[in-house]
Amino acid sequence: MEPSSWLGLLAVVVSTLGTVAGTWLGRTRTTVQEIPADGMSQAPPQPEGTWTVSPEMYRWFQDQMSALHGRVRTLEDAEAEARTRADRTDRLLGLALDHISQQDARMTATGMPLVPMAPELVAARDAR
Repeated sequence: MEPSSWLGLLAVVVSTLGTVAGTWLGRTRTTVQEIPADGMSQAPPQPEGTWTVSPEMYRWFQDQMSALHGRVRTLEDAEAEARTRADRTDRLLGLALDHISQQDARMTATGMPLVPMAPELVAARDAR
């Protein structure tokens, strides 16, 4: 047999063994308690066959809601700050583009040849 066929066979055997070992490890490995991806802790157990809420469950729910409201408040504050920063940047960019336009007009009036502005700046200036 050629060496390339042996290497191909070896690659198939190694990948098959790796897949079998990974599957076996995945099935035998268990965790005691998984925390969901959203960050909420596990709820306390409730009595079977009743609609009453235990004090532990009530406290857990209050803790989860206060944490959720805290995260929402943080996101709202960050959004307001980002919006303020974007408004300020937009205003400063507008002032800079107006200044560039005025300088271009002055230089053109004196007869100086101008280097064309970048198309993005021209589009931004004309959009105002």
